[in-house]
Amino acid sequence: MRKLIALVLTLVLCLAATSVVAEGKLVVYTPNPDAEIQFILNTFAEKYDVEIEMLSMGTGECYTRLSAEKDAPIADVLFGGVETTWTHDYPDLFQTYVANGNEKLPAEYQNPDGLITYYILGGSCVLIVNEELEAELGTQITCYNDLLNPALKGMIASADPNASSSSFAHLSNLLLAMGDGENPYESEAAWDYVAKLIDQLDGSLTSGSSAVYKGVTNGEYTVGLSYEVGVAGHIANGAEGVRAVYPTEGVCWTPVGSAIVNGAKNIDNAKLFMDWLISDECQTIMATAEGSVLRGVRTDLFVPTDYMPAFDTLNLKQEDSAYTSGNKQTILDHWNDLWNK
Repeated sequence: MRKLIALVLTLVLCLAATSVVAEGKLVVYTPNPDAEIQFILNTFAEKYDVEIEMLSMGTGECYTRLSAEKDAPIADVLFGGVETTWTHDYPDLFQTYVANGNEKLPAEYQNPDGLITYYILGGSCVLIVNEELEAELGTQITCYNDLLNPALKGMIASADPNASSSSFAHLSNLLLAMGDGENPYESEAAWDYVAKLIDQLDGSLTSGSSAVYKGVTNGEYTVGLSYEVGVAGHIANGAEGVRAVYPTEGVCWTPVGSAIVNGAKNIDNAKLFMDWLISDECQTIMATAEGSVLRGVRTDLFVPTDYMPAFDTLNLKQEDSAYTSGNKQTILDHWNDLWNK
């Protein structure tokens, strides 16, 4: 079905005339996986004939580099990795711009203050499971509680939530899913689970987010704490013997955005890129192009696949982003105290 839609879309795009003519270049820093670069950034470059200079690095490294360069910025945009939890810590790195089409987005994903252009729902936390090693357990992994199986000690992959945005998202997700009471993020039940999970990690963290799903695929680990776009893209690109598990205790999507760097030299192209991210065209490409593993902020356009289920098949939770962003360091301090015990 996606192949047919993609062919029709391609014909439409070929026939459509654009009223925008761009030139020059766009310097992009991004922590994004290949799928987002392929279907969003590269398509933008081809459509508008803009030369892209891209540096790919982890989210934490992006912010470190932007901070070091803020008096003489090199990048024009940070593509991905722009969430409330990060911009709260780095309030002066970006300039405001409300992209064309902002009013078409669902209210919760609009950009009223002009800082973050949300374009994708990319923060969903999933487990990636090596099915051969799972079979040796004699039981299927379906939830967070299954990770406490003593046989999995030392066989669970996780990145460091202090350095990895997807790992911090997973920490906040499991606190929400495993917690109780008025504020599950602070509940004894949630942090008791985290303490037990840390013990299961057996003193080992991976070097980054991609090392989680690659390590599970390679058989270094039985299961890993990862994120949907990375895992779905990994599977769509041919990874075999692994599957994504959406914990039955609950999962939530965190909208991920992009932003224009303060002092961007190629400001017109930077604004054009923000427009492109939430355009009907880009959102439709994400939803329908064959091989796409992206959930755009236009949830009404999403098309389920074998490796990306429909929203209504999952136990969805609503993250309190205001709490997690305002208390990020407190959450990390609690994690670090448990990790260092």
